[in-house]
Amino acid sequence: MTLTQHVRNGWYLGAWSDEIGRTLKQRWITDIPVCFYRLPDQTVTAVEDRCPHRKYPLSLGHLDGDGTLQCDYHGYRFDGQGVCVGVAEQAERPKAALRRFPLVEREGAIWIWPGDPDLADESLLPDTSWLTDPDWTHVHGVVPLKARHMLLVENLLDLTHETFLHPTSIGNAAVAATPIDVTVDGDRVGFSRRMVGIEAPPFYEKSCGLTSPVDRWQDGDFYPPGIFILNIRVAATGTEEPEGFHMKVLYGLTPARGNETHDFYALGRDYLVDDQELTKFQHEQQLAVMQEDVDALEAQEVMYATDPGGNAESSIKSDLAALRGRRAVAKMLAREQREQGEQQQGARIPRSRASV
Repeated sequence: MTLTQHVRNGWYLGAWSDEIGRTLKQRWITDIPVCFYRLPDQTVTAVEDRCPHRKYPLSLGHLDGDGTLQCDYHGYRFDGQGVCVGVAEQAERPKAALRRFPLVEREGAIWIWPGDPDLADESLLPDTSWLTDPDWTHVHGVVPLKARHMLLVENLLDLTHETFLHPTSIGNAAVAATPIDVTVDGDRVGFSRRMVGIEAPPFYEKSCGLTSPVDRWQDGDFYPPGIFILNIRVAATGTEEPEGFHMKVLYGLTPARGNETHDFYALGRDYLVDDQELTKFQHEQQLAVMQEDVDALEAQEVMYATDPGGNAESSIKSDLAALRGRRAVAKMLAREQREQGEQQQGARIPRSRASV
């Protein structure tokens, strides 16, 4: 058995609530195929998408009206708890069960813990109440990324790239020219960039109706292994908080299969919440910015995947938050791999020795 290459003892965004219904949905998460669906009472459940009989994907099966999941290869049937309740057209009832994953559904998001279920702690999830706050409006979705999850983590923890990668929308020279303050609180890595008296980037001119100069704040928090929240404030220079235009962006950075990632996003604002044209504009801009990131990260992935090594990586002060995030995830992964290795070693010790 090989050691996992992804942290699994942590919360990941597995799906948006409006993605999951009575249709079976497969989604790979941390190299595990997961089958999501809802039971008749609308409770969402997620099981490993491999039938214990011959590993056929359960997501290719079907749901009965009572919530029974049937594998459509040889007819194994499972109840809402994942216990095999029989085999269609046969008298035998094999002792078999599905691995079920801890889930939390709230504010329109479905969070999944793919690791040890005994360690799943809902209190580790950050506050996302703004997703259902009537004083806010938001759009959400998911974008596929053919690059490793850590490249996206570092992309979001170092927004200096906005100056160079997004100059026609959210970036300008002020981003790269303004230093950040970095904080570490347990596993969480945070940063703050306060730009004062700067030129308004095109996105904020159009979506907030502002003219230069403006004050622009970026306060980001990374909750390892896969949650990032960015708080944004933009206002005419000299405007005192809490006045101004406020936005939030939630990213679910969920490893998929191999070096691929699910890039979940939600973009919210607390102004002109009923303006549908503004919502459409901001959503289009969000997707355009994300596509620029996807193009860059997928090109970066090729370089990392083919790098023979030997050349030292260069870093500067603006990399500090990204480096702290890299370190936090690496420590979590190393701990899991060490524990997994110890479990495998213990399993190989003969019983006579293990009992000494």
